[in-house]
Amino acid sequence: MKKKIFYSLILFSLIFMISGCKKEKETEPTSYNDTDFNIKLIKTVNSINNDNYLISPYSIEIALNMLKSGANNNTLKEIENVVGTRDINNLEKNNVKIANAVFIKDKYKNYIEELFINNIKDKYKGEILYDEFTSPKLINDWVSKNTDNMIEKLLDNMDSDFVLGLINAVAIDTEWNSQFECINTRSDVFTKNDNKEINVEMMHKTYAGEDYKYFINDSEKGVILPYKNDLEFVGIIPSNSVSDYINNLSNEKLDNIQSSIKSSSNDVRLILSLPRFSYSFDLKNFKGILKSIGIKDAFLSSAADFTKIITKENMNNTDINNLYVGEAIHKTYIDLNEKGTKAAAVTYFGMFKNTAIREDYDIVEIEFNKPFIYMIRDKETKEMLFFGVVYEPNIWKGSTCNK
Repeated sequence: MKKKIFYSLILFSLIFMISGCKKEKETEPTSYNDTDFNIKLIKTVNSINNDNYLISPYSIEIALNMLKSGANNNTLKEIENVVGTRDINNLEKNNVKIANAVFIKDKYKNYIEELFINNIKDKYKGEILYDEFTSPKLINDWVSKNTDNMIEKLLDNMDSDFVLGLINAVAIDTEWNSQFECINTRSDVFTKNDNKEINVEMMHKTYAGEDYKYFINDSEKGVILPYKNDLEFVGIIPSNSVSDYINNLSNEKLDNIQSSIKSSSNDVRLILSLPRFSYSFDLKNFKGILKSIGIKDAFLSSAADFTKIITKENMNNTDINNLYVGEAIHKTYIDLNEKGTKAAAVTYFGMFKNTAIREDYDIVEIEFNKPFIYMIRDKETKEMLFFGVVYEPNIWKGSTCNK
């Protein structure tokens, strides 16, 4: 009975993150050299969201680094203080689809610095696309194509002050190494933070001597399940509330998980109950979040310095008094089911010519409820592709076997 309760506690309503380690290093702490930015971003996003959310620290970091390549002076310093100066690992080897682009309004085509254009092409393999941009069709079509139609629309309209836009897209579509049998997905009770019980779409699987890992320590329990490529999926159940867990998230906490991983064994059977879920998320206060973690001048029409994109001399030959980030958008999508996981993210910075400063965001402090946490990341480099929280899994709507 104790054993049954033990496994039920580990495996009931799992939440996910990608982690990994080589077997010969399973007991050794790993250095997460990119997660200072990730953790600060996650904590800030979590503090203003009390519903399902999903972000891609990897996509945001790439887009910020593209933005950084056009920044100067204090604007450059602020972005560097947030994202650092490291080289971002290329995860395309893991069947991760990555795309970058710069969209430039035709009338400014001859004024954009060639060094900036070449840097986007060479370092980020970015497309350079020109248009009159009387509508957002070109940008929306690019987003839909590069997220495999998981995110079909980014912009509703084009701002009259638009000069150029920087964009990154990340998408994955990967299968579990050992899939869940659809026939074993059934209606199960899930208890929310308010103790309200709901029926959800719960996947079930028993592992015996297969390729899985699990971890148990004082602050969390969970499992690690491999995909068919180099990605892994790690679900975590914090011992205390999820909000406390995220507030105390650190490199040391991630190391603690890494050092307590145990590999699959013929002596251990893993009985897994895992809710399936899918949703889209739009981080509407993205600009305010970046400001709160230290990137400020980039969004101020009077203080921004992107003279590596357009020099002051070239600005004098246009109607541009200054260039600044007037629009910041981050959208994501995820579908986790019996076969595997599909997820996508888009990070976009719309750069405008000097107008009145816009403050179109609200920072709201919200009481945390108990959610699911999941991360998807590269098991070798520990690059964090996605981080999300599920406050409520999909409601049971009948058999999923034919869906």
